[in-house]
Amino acid sequence: MQQPDASPTLHNEGPDRPWEACVVPFVVFLAIGLFEPTRSGDGLAGALRIPFAAYPFIYSLRIVATLLAVARSWTPIRRWLGRPTWWPPLVGLAMVVPWIVLASLQREAGWASALGGRAAFNPFTDGGDGPAAWAFFAIRAIGLIMVVPLIEELFLRGFLMRYVIREDFWNVPFGMLTLPAVGACLFYAAASHPSECVAAVGWFAVVTGIAAATRRPIDTILAHAATNLALGAYALFTANWWLL
Repeated sequence: MQQPDASPTLHNEGPDRPWEACVVPFVVFLAIGLFEPTRSGDGLAGALRIPFAAYPFIYSLRIVATLLAVARSWTPIRRWLGRPTWWPPLVGLAMVVPWIVLASLQREAGWASALGGRAAFNPFTDGGDGPAAWAFFAIRAIGLIMVVPLIEELFLRGFLMRYVIREDFWNVPFGMLTLPAVGACLFYAAASHPSECVAAVGWFAVVTGIAAATRRPIDTILAHAATNLALGAYALFTANWWLL
């Protein structure tokens, strides 16, 4: 397979070892996430009687395992990401406002409860207080700001949106838009964020525009990380942990 272009402006094709780089970390993250307990006690964790108090341990395991999967492919990932553009993180920060507003409206309308929500684990009440709570908050922040933006963008825009165009997706230019690619993106947005599907569809559409504009994977990752950073700060200062 052809090595990805190492120039600062074109990082369209690649990465090398594409399945391992774009798909495996996301699959690891999803697989361990099946065991995360929820407050309502439903899902696989509920069937296995995993208590809600075990959430910090399961989530920490999830992050460590995912980082190990990323580490195995970090060299090709790093070569492919490219150099960041200055403005996508600013767009990501701004997009937190419509995300919170639309997610809140959906929640108030009752759609969120019907479709299922997040674990909403508050490390300072559900996990106790003191150093242990702050230690888990730090792990939660690493997952929210560093791990999730990287693996989700690698999977969605690095793999899925290109795979629906061609099976050898590593040869499809990054940021290339076709009707199947856009459809796959919007379906993923709604299916993976059922409690915020209205906000998610709009947010993923905007970040898809960033991908098409700059053609650099790093720009979508940084925009994603900026939104998650602002969202995490909002949850911390307002106690709206249902957003996480």
